Amino acid sequence: MKLMSRMLAIAAVLAWPACAQAQDSVLGAAAFDISVDVRLPVADGEVSWTDHGFGKLRYGGSVGKVRVSPEIAAVDIAWKPEFSWNFSGLVSVTHQSGQSEPLDLSEAFVQYRSNPGTTRIAVRAGMFWPPISQEHSGPHWNVTDSITPSAINTWVGEEVKAVGLEVKLDRKLGEHKLAATLGAFGFNDTSGTLLSYRGWALHDIKGTLIGDLPLPPLSPFIATYQAQETYPTWELDSRVGYYARIDWQPPAPFTVYAIRYDNRGDRLSSRNMQTAWDTRFWNIGGAWSLGPKATIKTQVMWGETLVGPATPFGFPVDVDFMSAYLLATRQLGPGRLSIRADYFRTDDDSFIAQDNNNEHGWAGMIAYLLPLGEKIELRAELLHIESSRPGRQLYGGLPMQQDQTQLQTSVRIRL
Repeated sequence: MKLMSRMLAIAAVLAWPACAQAQDSVLGAAAFDISVDVRLPVADGEVSWTDHGFGKLRYGGSVGKVRVSPEIAAVDIAWKPEFSWNFSGLVSVTHQSGQSEPLDLSEAFVQYRSNPGTTRIAVRAGMFWPPISQEHSGPHWNVTDSITPSAINTWVGEEVKAVGLEVKLDRKLGEHKLAATLGAFGFNDTSGTLLSYRGWALHDIKGTLIGDLPLPPLSPFIATYQAQETYPTWELDSRVGYYARIDWQPPAPFTVYAIRYDNRGDRLSSRNMQTAWDTRFWNIGGAWSLGPKATIKTQVMWGETLVGPATPFGFPVDVDFMSAYLLATRQLGPGRLSIRADYFRTDDDSFIAQDNNNEHGWAGMIAYLLPLGEKIELRAELLHIESSRPGRQLYGGLPMQQDQTQLQTSVRIRL
C-alpha cells in the first residue's frame, strides 16, 4: 500500500499543471463511467466455489436441484481523468454480489503516453491487471464477448494482479508493428493458491484490493497452514516479480503476442496462514480478423506454482498447470454471437497421498450479445463444464467427475 501510494503521489505531482487546465476532463461527466449488471442465472451441479464448494462456475446448484438466483451481479464505478494528452489515470471500484467486501478497489493507476510518432512510450504505475487477457477491456475490465471469460482469464482476474510499474515501447518497422512491455510488481504473493487447491474455474468475479476469495474443503495436510480463504493482493516476502511481453502485428489481419510472468515468491514467507507462492508461466495468444464481421481469438498458458520448503522428496505443493481456449465471434443480425471451447488441467508433482491436486477438464460456451440502446445491452450465455478431480472425493466425499450447466442472462446498463 505504501509503494502504490508513493507512485500515485509522484504521478499526481507531475500531472498537476496540466490538471489545472483540464478540469472538464478530470471532474466532468465524461471522466466517470458507471456500469450495472443485472443477472438471472440458472445453474445445476455442485455448490459453487464461491460458497466454499467444489463447483467451478460462479453459480451452483444443490444436491439434485437447479438453482435460480436473480441478482445485481456487479456495480462498477470508474473515475478516468485525463489531465492532458500525455497524462491520465484510472480509479475503479466495484461491488460484486456474494463477495467478502461490499465495495472494493479494482484498479488504481496513473499513466503517461508520449506524443504520436514512429516510436511511442507508455508508462503506468499503480494497481492493475498485467496485459494478458484478450477477453477483457474498458475501465471496469469487463468481459467483452460473453458473460464468462475463459479458464485462463478467469484465473488472471482472480490471482494475477500487480501493484507496480509497467513500461511499454511501440515501434513501426515498415508495415510491421512491434511492441515490448516490461513490468515490475509486488503484492501478488498468494498467486497459485486457488489454482492448486480449487483448480481451474470459469466465472467473471474479479480479485480486489482487500477482498478475499474462498477455498473448497482442504486436505488435513494443507489445512494446518492454509486458511479457508486466500487474499490475492497480499505482499509477504518483499520480493519484486516481473513480466515481459512482446507483440507483433504484420501487414496481415492477425496479431500475436507472448508474455512471461514470474512473481518470484520465496515459498516460505507467511502471515495469518497465507504463504508466498512461487508462480511463473508462459502465455501465447493471438487474434485473427476474418473480415469486418468475424474474429477468432486464442490463448495458451502453461506454468508451475510451488509453495513450502524444499525437501529431499520435493516441495509440499508443486503443481504444473496448462489451459487453452479458442473463441470465434461473428456479427449475427443486430447482435454478436460467440462460441468458445476450453481445455484445462493441473498435474500435481508433490505429495499426492496427502494432498492430491490433479485435475483435467473442458468447457463449452455459446453467447449472444444484443444492444438494446446506446447504453444498454442484453447478453445470454449457455456454459457447460466437465472435469475430474480426485480431491473432490478425498476431501468432500463427492464423485471425482463433475459436470455443470449454467444459463445466464445479463442486462448491462451504463450510466
